[in-house]
Amino acid sequence: MKPEMRHAIMEKAVKALQAGKYSQALSTIGKINKLKSQQDYKSLELEAFALFQQQKLERAISCYQGLLALCENQQQRSATYKNMARAEKLLGLFSSAIEHFEQCLTLTGEADNADIAPALGECYLEEDRYQDLNTLAEKMKTWPGQFAPAQALLISSAKRQNQKTLILSLIEELLSHSKFVEEWQLEFSIDTLMFIREHQQAEQLLQQAQIDFVNKAWIGFYQAELKARNNQHEQVIELLSDELIDRLDYMRQKAAFKLRAEAFDKQKNYSAAFSDFSAMASLNHQRTQGQTRKDKVAEFQKLDLSFIQQQQDEAEFEPNQQQPVFMMGFNRSGTTLLENILDTQQEVVALSETRSIYNLTQSITNKLNKRYPQDLAMLSAEELQQLREEYFSFVQSLNLEKSANSLIVDKFPLYTIDLPFILQLFPKAKIIFCLRHPIDTCLSNFQQNSANNQEQAWLNQLGDCFKRYQQVFTLFKRYQAELPLNILFVRYEDLVENLEQEASKVFDFLGITANNSYLDFDKHAQRKVVMSASSNQVVRPIYTESRYKWHNYQTFLQPHIPKVAEFIEQFAYQSE
Repeated sequence: MKPEMRHAIMEKAVKALQAGKYSQALSTIGKINKLKSQQDYKSLELEAFALFQQQKLERAISCYQGLLALCENQQQRSATYKNMARAEKLLGLFSSAIEHFEQCLTLTGEADNADIAPALGECYLEEDRYQDLNTLAEKMKTWPGQFAPAQALLISSAKRQNQKTLILSLIEELLSHSKFVEEWQLEFSIDTLMFIREHQQAEQLLQQAQIDFVNKAWIGFYQAELKARNNQHEQVIELLSDELIDRLDYMRQKAAFKLRAEAFDKQKNYSAAFSDFSAMASLNHQRTQGQTRKDKVAEFQKLDLSFIQQQQDEAEFEPNQQQPVFMMGFNRSGTTLLENILDTQQEVVALSETRSIYNLTQSITNKLNKRYPQDLAMLSAEELQQLREEYFSFVQSLNLEKSANSLIVDKFPLYTIDLPFILQLFPKAKIIFCLRHPIDTCLSNFQQNSANNQEQAWLNQLGDCFKRYQQVFTLFKRYQAELPLNILFVRYEDLVENLEQEASKVFDFLGITANNSYLDFDKHAQRKVVMSASSNQVVRPIYTESRYKWHNYQTFLQPHIPKVAEFIEQFAYQSE
């Protein structure tokens, strides 16, 4: 290609980018990049940037990987690692993002890349690497203008580690550090206080925000959330007008639609509630478009599971080897409620949706150079022991109050999918399986403001919730037939109807002599920072109004019910 033609193409592509015409920019620059011999740093960087702007993140990462070979200096290499890491972070690939953010910092100096330090800290947070986060935050505090972002990271870390007193002192330090408190600092502090249910302090800060930042939409959102916590549903609807929601950022828009939908639901206006839940789901769905999703369910369905029994027959286990209890089921099936009931007992140490098993699946790929789950049968006895040791090392790193005799209850709703691997690691592990009416479960998932991660991406639209439930429980049905499960089923409806009777079954299954403190599980939960979608429900005493809630939305749900009819029958629920 002649230089003058190449220059004209590049110029046209740059203009398209500047105008926000990313498809046009891609098709234009493709005339150069279609042949590797024609590519250079500028042309491939332009393509990667356009792909990133279109949220075609996997393709953008691939471009950035190719770009590394074309970098002419450390500055270009550092910028490439930075952009690759940003794309990986958006995809939830936090381990890779950390590696590339750290390479960026190493190449061009930490203080010179202070803009990416908060993103790196957020990745540490997602990977439960609290010590690394603390080290980074302390460095950031010495950099100009980075005290507040560093403090925000420390507050988020304290949230994850259930350190409520520390959170409050860190917020006070954040807000008193300088005479002028920036808007984001006030908003972040209010959001955190709402999350840990310190409503009075949140309300005081909201009053300050109304003075300092007049007519900001986010203030109206938090006012509505406070009204919702006080069951003032009519005021919630009044505050969250369509006009106000339009002015909110993407994350607040989703939350506002959910808040207003729940208010409509409480007023028995189910049509309006469904409309707002659908608007929230649509926003979540838009965010996941263009992303490639790994389907673990499909991959496990293909596995020959006979290796589980074979490995167990051949293995020699120490009789006193610790076996955690795993709690699972499906999202919104009562796992958080039961976990907090068990957590009231002194001998129980509850792990609430940590990365314990996920970290091990990453180790299979990154350290053992095997595929998960395709190569599970190839794991040697030594490798499995190495993974067990890593599991307990992770539990130790959480700094939980535990003794040698503590019973670890590791809760994550969709451990259901990973059951074969869990049994490889802990063949004698007890399984607590939480059930809820399949239609209620699917409806409740649809009504959640889902996180942007690989598994939650299957649960945005209503039909997808039913389809995913069908896929997961079809897989679980196979597990029941082919795996040696020591399992106790706990129905949410029975638990809220007769707490003492159902809880006693669980305690008997676990071999625990329980004290009556579990009857005040809600007060116990109020003293904690509950990292779950059920955080606002589990702090309430037992209530039954969520049982068979699907009846209120039956008109909207009817077309999807056949997908779960088999499981309604299997678990002895009613379909009418």
